[in-house]
Amino acid sequence: MIITIAEILCFVIILTAFHELGHIIFAKILGLDIQKVGFSLRPYPHVFVSIKWPYKKTEKLIYLFSGSFITLSLFFISFVNDFFEHKFLYYAFAIQFIIETNPFYSDFTIAVVSNNIERLKNNRNINADFYKNQFLKYQFSFKWYIHFVLWTLLITLLFNLKKQII
Repeated sequence: MIITIAEILCFVIILTAFHELGHIIFAKILGLDIQKVGFSLRPYPHVFVSIKWPYKKTEKLIYLFSGSFITLSLFFISFVNDFFEHKFLYYAFAIQFIIETNPFYSDFTIAVVSNNIERLKNNRNINADFYKNQFLKYQFSFKWYIHFVLWTLLITLLFNLKKQII
């Protein structure tokens, strides 16, 4: 069976749609106000769900990790049902996990960086510049390097797992 880039890309797009759908579903469950579902080219091309930011830490974390939860759930469903006989599906999941967990811009990065935002509940000037400044403080910090090492270990795990699954 020949794996094509088009098949992998198609399934990465489908997985991305499910990831964002996870954010939408959990935002609705939590009663969060969805402001926009869109597409952005910065910092890299990606789909996003914009909400009125919750100040409760548990709501924030549930919302941020809901997309990854959906992707992980789909991965286990695919694994249990032997869907990885279609190699392109495994590669699509691997790419999706690498994108979803990267230390440069991901839901995991937003979770860490947004911790400082919680302390500013009454501040109405929380915007993209504020987030960018918080990210610049995080990037290349000790926490960021731990995130980077864990991300690298995930990539290594995915390549080693590929040998066993496929």
